[in-house]
Amino acid sequence: MLTRFSGLIKHSFAPRTTGRLIGLMITFLVGFILVLGDSSAAAQATSTWTGGAGNWAPCPAGGGTALWDTCSGNVYPDGNYNAVIQGGPVTLASGNGISIVNLTLASGDSLFITPGYLDITGTSIANGGAISVGPGNGLTIEGTTTVTLSGSGTVTITDPSARISGANGSAGLVNQQTVQGQGDFGLGTMAITNQGTVDANVSGGTLFVQPSATGIVNTGLMEAGSGSTLEIVYGVPGPFTNTGGTISALNGGTVILSAGTYTGGTLTAAGTGIFTTPPGGSNPALNNLTNSAPINVPSGASMTIEGTITNNGTFEVPGELIVSGAVTLKGSGTGLLQGGTLQSTPTDSLTSQQLIHGYGTIFVVPLTNQATISADSPSNTLTLSEENIKNSATMEATGGGTLTIASNTTVTNTGGTIEALSGSMVNLGGTVSGGTLTTSGTGTIQSQNGTLDGTVNSPTNAGKLDASAFDLFIQGTVKNTGTIALTSNSCIILNKPATLAGSGKVIMTPTNCIFGSGNAFTNQSTIQGAGTIGDSNPMPITNTGTILANQANSTLYIVPDTTGFTNSGRLTVNKGSVLDINGLFNNLSTAGTLTSGTYAVTGTLGMQGSVATNNSSITLTGAAAEVLNTVTSTNALAGLTSNGTAGTLSLQSGQSLTTGTSLSNAGKLTVGTSSKLAVGGSYTQTAGTTTVDGTLTTTAVSLQKGSLVGKGTLGGAVTSSASVTAGDSTTKPGKLTLTGTYTQNSTGTLGISVGGTAAGTFGTLAVSNGVKLGGTLSIKLINSFVPAVGDSFTIVTGSAVSGQFATVNGTSINSSEHFQVNYNSTNVTLTVVSGA
Repeated sequence: MLTRFSGLIKHSFAPRTTGRLIGLMITFLVGFILVLGDSSAAAQATSTWTGGAGNWAPCPAGGGTALWDTCSGNVYPDGNYNAVIQGGPVTLASGNGISIVNLTLASGDSLFITPGYLDITGTSIANGGAISVGPGNGLTIEGTTTVTLSGSGTVTITDPSARISGANGSAGLVNQQTVQGQGDFGLGTMAITNQGTVDANVSGGTLFVQPSATGIVNTGLMEAGSGSTLEIVYGVPGPFTNTGGTISALNGGTVILSAGTYTGGTLTAAGTGIFTTPPGGSNPALNNLTNSAPINVPSGASMTIEGTITNNGTFEVPGELIVSGAVTLKGSGTGLLQGGTLQSTPTDSLTSQQLIHGYGTIFVVPLTNQATISADSPSNTLTLSEENIKNSATMEATGGGTLTIASNTTVTNTGGTIEALSGSMVNLGGTVSGGTLTTSGTGTIQSQNGTLDGTVNSPTNAGKLDASAFDLFIQGTVKNTGTIALTSNSCIILNKPATLAGSGKVIMTPTNCIFGSGNAFTNQSTIQGAGTIGDSNPMPITNTGTILANQANSTLYIVPDTTGFTNSGRLTVNKGSVLDINGLFNNLSTAGTLTSGTYAVTGTLGMQGSVATNNSSITLTGAAAEVLNTVTSTNALAGLTSNGTAGTLSLQSGQSLTTGTSLSNAGKLTVGTSSKLAVGGSYTQTAGTTTVDGTLTTTAVSLQKGSLVGKGTLGGAVTSSASVTAGDSTTKPGKLTLTGTYTQNSTGTLGISVGGTAAGTFGTLAVSNGVKLGGTLSIKLINSFVPAVGDSFTIVTGSAVSGQFATVNGTSINSSEHFQVNYNSTNVTLTVVSGA
């Protein structure tokens, strides 16, 4: 009875208790004293209810009752009794407090515990009928015992203040049937093992399932029915072992998960059923389970995920979703941030194999993304603010949303894609290495002092990357197949030596720059516009791609450090633009030899020096095109003396170049239509090709080797030991005019193509002065033309023609006709005659 009294006091102060009436305490105190005075406690017995409806109460004065078969005097099932109810219904009347060992309720019978209470000190409630627990202290498991609730019956908690509880934190209940209704189940004072069904089924009501710190083991079903709430409450956070079990929110039902760890099993929902967590930081943890329900984490609340979560439902997170340990999130469901956070500490990690989307913040989580992270909330931002992200799938902004990669975030993007779809933006404030950055439609990737890191894995920009209000940092090899646009005062800054590769372009304006503070820069892509490459923080610069000055009335400066600028790629200057190499140009030696690189100039190309020998490729197009010695402000090609074997010099579209000295050519020299080359002395060709479709003037021309072709005008006395073709090639005949004399030596060859009888369809060498012939004439029929017998073609003209070709090739036309060479005083003709 000392234990009984302790139980009484405990009942009075248990959680959610409404308190004992003072009279009830006095009654039990008197009972305690009476029993304490009786030294012979009755042995445990079974008392059976055999009557009809009535109250569970002492026998009437004088003894005898038809309700309890052991009734004798004031003795009835309260104390060391097993109670068996066969009949009824039995009601615990107001003020009654009953303590028994075990309870058996026959099939079809009922017990109403209201508003009194019933204590069980044994191990069994065998319920084949219906037990209703109403307002008051309810049904209590006494001591440290564990009671098994078995049978085919039900237990209904009928009122918000009704409860099933333990007398202390060491009690336990194993439920093997249905416990339903509203009120409290557990009250924080007993361990719960559910092998049956726990059903919150009162519309508008809440069934609180509150175990002791020992927690819950559920292998059955716990559910919230339509319009009802099932709230799992932990006074002291304890485990919820759900392996083999199911927690369900039926259509219109709500399951509230509070503090504690929920391990294993399945969370399900039907219709509008939903799981949630109470506000105020109760922070339940989901561990190694399967979710097929919508789970809402409200603003101000939090939830933790642990282990492997197979999510076939939805996490809806206005609050905080916390990662603890190494977590894998997989399944066909989604994680939806609704202004909330996905977070943890740097010692935790998340591997996501499903869609995470919405807006809010993902931070401090070492994250491996193997699915999609999508900022898809219009006009809202999803921020990745983490130490390390590994992305092998997709991170995107879509639907008018913004994805921000914060400055403290590094994305190892190997095999992955970061993209901004139409109408959306990716803000790059952190570092991306490897993988692809891309855009579609009006989507934009905006650098906010972001870094593309190619030191280990090269990232590729395949879209529109804009650096306007902020700079863009690069290091290692960065591949650009899209567009990097610099505006305002932004720059590309090298953190380490960097190579810009790819088929894309960097667009600059006069206020933009690329600088490296001594870190070497190699361009293998296209840089265009105006501004400065090198700036006031210069570096070694190498170009193997294209640098294009294409902003009218603006200058694109190349400013290397003392190591200099090396070009083996292409420098292009558009009309009205200036490209100024302002510093050491490694391609131009102190002796004036320009080696390597291609220079396509329509505007002005500036360099600090002049070119005497060209072993590069230079094309000057238009009258305004110029290569300028910026030191002397003179034409850098005016002193050109040699176009070497690796050299190409081409004058096009009205370009006029004058040199002050003799010029030799062993490479490729072209004077295009309407263009002029005026050589201050003689012109000597030792190898290579000279094409004259415009005008080449000189004091004398010595063709020692190689070839001369064209349909323009060549001024000066020409002596040829090489190949001369009237026309641009053997398939493009034309008239080549010489304003001087022509002498063809024994090793020289004149090539004449015949493709018709009209002028311009066959080759003609027109010499204003005398012609002296020798060497070889090479005739070629083209365009499937077959001349007729009697046709005549004038192939050489001059004021006086002397000598003959020692060798004539190509006279045969077919089996019935051939060309006959006719030498006249002022011309040479080909006449078609009969015979093979």
